[in-house]
Amino acid sequence: MARQRFDERAATMGLDTSRCDKGLYKYVDRYGEVVYRQVITHPPSILDEGEQHPTDSVELPMLAIFTKAPQWTDYQYVGCVSQLYKFIGNDVVNQRIRESITSVGMPIMIENAIMSADYTRMRNEIFIQSSQQIANVGDIIPVMVVNNSYNGTRAASLSFGLSTMYKGNRLVFSFSLGEIRQVHIVSSNTSMTSAMTSYMQVFTENITDMITQSFSNQLSESDMLGVLDVIEEYGKKKRDAISEILKEIQAASNSPLPSSWQMFLAIIRYSSFEENLNTKKLLENAAESVLVIPGRMLEVLKRLS
Repeated sequence: MARQRFDERAATMGLDTSRCDKGLYKYVDRYGEVVYRQVITHPPSILDEGEQHPTDSVELPMLAIFTKAPQWTDYQYVGCVSQLYKFIGNDVVNQRIRESITSVGMPIMIENAIMSADYTRMRNEIFIQSSQQIANVGDIIPVMVVNNSYNGTRAASLSFGLSTMYKGNRLVFSFSLGEIRQVHIVSSNTSMTSAMTSYMQVFTENITDMITQSFSNQLSESDMLGVLDVIEEYGKKKRDAISEILKEIQAASNSPLPSSWQMFLAIIRYSSFEENLNTKKLLENAAESVLVIPGRMLEVLKRLS
């Protein structure tokens, strides 16, 4: 059976279809606005003798994307998507996650929404009011990280993570393990609330072990350089900056080599202030690779995805 076109699904996806006769579909929320417009070729006004061209406008199987931040006056063109693109609004997916969080009795502290420069990507960090006090580290807070895009580069997803303080700055990290994709987010409430409950349970029972084991696990020189080499693939300046942060964190340590936690902390200290959302996620993956994750926690995270 042929899949429905974008225009046939627009209303059910939550888009304003009041201008569909003009090939225009719109969505607005607190984070910004997006407009999808049908792409149509312009008919040639002058034909040379013998030239073969369509005499009428041709509707192409794609839609142009225009975005606007709440404070902007005008829209900006930011690319195209195919007719098969599955749209979900930023606040639609965020509200879906909020309802799942509160339905299992977890109070939300604050949210921190980060938008890409072209407003096609969103990352929303939802902090849960439930912390674990860990010696030499401080309060560790569970975080639900919601991602979404309007250009098809990333399906809506939910990642589980944590937040810690370092020198007065709130640092945030999300696991790539356990990421829940759009198809599961928009399905049953039962599966989402079950995932929330499972993560909060494993967080409460295992986060102290994860951090203390990572704190005591010393990296070898080859391990340390291997991680820094991976980071250098995203830019030498990033490697140099993270190396400097690592030296600063290690200053109070007598060991010439960092622990897994110190390396992890150096990377998320940098990634928490990275504006490019793609790079931020790549750096988080590098940070995750050095953590010592207890078996039970690893098992649950793998099962959630």
